[in-house]
Amino acid sequence: MSHLKKLALCLATAIFMAMFALALNAQSTMAKQDNTAMAKKTSVTGCLKQGDTKTGYYLKGEDGTTYELWGYKELGKHVDHKVTVTGMEEKMPEGMEKTKEATEKKEAGGGPQTDLKVTHLKMISETCG
Repeated sequence: MSHLKKLALCLATAIFMAMFALALNAQSTMAKQDNTAMAKKTSVTGCLKQGDTKTGYYLKGEDGTTYELWGYKELGKHVDHKVTVTGMEEKMPEGMEKTKEATEKKEAGGGPQTDLKVTHLKMISETCG
């Protein structure tokens, strides 16, 4: 075999191995991201309340945690309804957080609180009782 053919064969093998390693790493990274996202997905049932700001909504979960809700345009239609919201436990964008920070503690009544970016809402009842 000529020197040029040997070099081409070695180079092709090295490129194949490098691409295989990159593909394996990308697959592993995507799996970790999926696992992280799945771990933070939350569903909470409770009474949807209007916060002190016109765009502020919260829900006290049955576990006593206050969830500051954001990211879902239809929340205002369900104030004082019993709902189940599903989403990701994710901090509000900094601008939103600053405007709502003072009222969050008041709404939580000293109890635990977290931000929830809502992706789905299901109304359970038109009343909270």
